[in-house]
Amino acid sequence: MAVRFFIFFLLFVSTIALFMTINNDTNDTVKKDIALITFKESTMYTINNEKVTRVVQSNKAVKYKTKDHIFNGTFILRANSKNNEELTDIVSADFIEKRESKVKFEKNVKYNRDDFISLSTDVLYYDLNTKIAYNDKPFIGKYYNNFLMGKKLYIYLTKSHFKSKKAHFELNIKEKE
Repeated sequence: MAVRFFIFFLLFVSTIALFMTINNDTNDTVKKDIALITFKESTMYTINNEKVTRVVQSNKAVKYKTKDHIFNGTFILRANSKNNEELTDIVSADFIEKRESKVKFEKNVKYNRDDFISLSTDVLYYDLNTKIAYNDKPFIGKYYNNFLMGKKLYIYLTKSHFKSKKAHFELNIKEKE
């Protein structure tokens, strides 16, 4: 009798367990992008067959599976110019996020091309493949000794063209005469 009661009890428990909803909650840490490696006071180089094409310096760099976070970082990029092969672009920011070939510079962004272009803004997006930098925030800058400011900056770095919406230029004509 006890064996028969035990078998019916197991049948009842297994039937209930079959129709119960299963909780498929995954651990929250699995959903988060966990840091794979962290660098302090780092310098990273990108090298092709001929030369160093990019140098990235930072106080702290964190590598994740799908992105990189760089704190107080500076990108030094070799510009493609037929007239001057030593032309360099320097972009620095308090926070930089890189996903694949897209780079987002945030907070205190400074862009310099040698000694003739300098720009300051809050956000700047840069595509490493197309070499195009753009933003949708106000910027202030200098082109040689001329002051410029505007919104929605677009810089095509390989051809040294830039454009902006709502731009304001102040040309220093006295020095040209």
